[in-house]
Amino acid sequence: MNEGIQQELAENRASSVSGLDEDSSYMGPSARCVLFTLEDEIYGIHVKKIREVLRVGKIRKVAGTSSSVLGVINVRGVIVTVLDTRIVYGMQPKPVTDLSRIIIVELDDEQTVGMMVDFVMEVKDIPESKLEPLSSTKDNASRYIQGIAHYQGNVIILIDVDSMLKELI
Repeated sequence: MNEGIQQELAENRASSVSGLDEDSSYMGPSARCVLFTLEDEIYGIHVKKIREVLRVGKIRKVAGTSSSVLGVINVRGVIVTVLDTRIVYGMQPKPVTDLSRIIIVELDDEQTVGMMVDFVMEVKDIPESKLEPLSSTKDNASRYIQGIAHYQGNVIILIDVDSMLKELI
């Protein structure tokens, strides 16, 4: 796992075990998520689905793939398909920057997929009481959204990576 995420996990472990937020008031059960941005929106993925976060290196294009597939990368001997998460969510592609990252997501024990994102922010415990489930539609990218959280002045869009990646891969 990425060293930065490991450090965040270690720093946040005590507060998540106790169920306390920054104000030290009990917030109940929480979901630990890695937060990232696409454009000006904040998205989250449950930590249990993420293996690691990587800097963007050489992505090899693969002929005949959909427009949402950027190509493949080699992660310690394992070939991983990398998706342009911006295209999956109907946004315009954006050139890679120093802040761009690839989030390696585990679908199951044998399949991993990389998601290119604009910027990885932090690991955050979001109280379940702040989560609002989203009824899925089959028409657009909202079918990949698990819910919305209103927390600490932010709106966080929680991604259902299982639904999104199984349909796209």
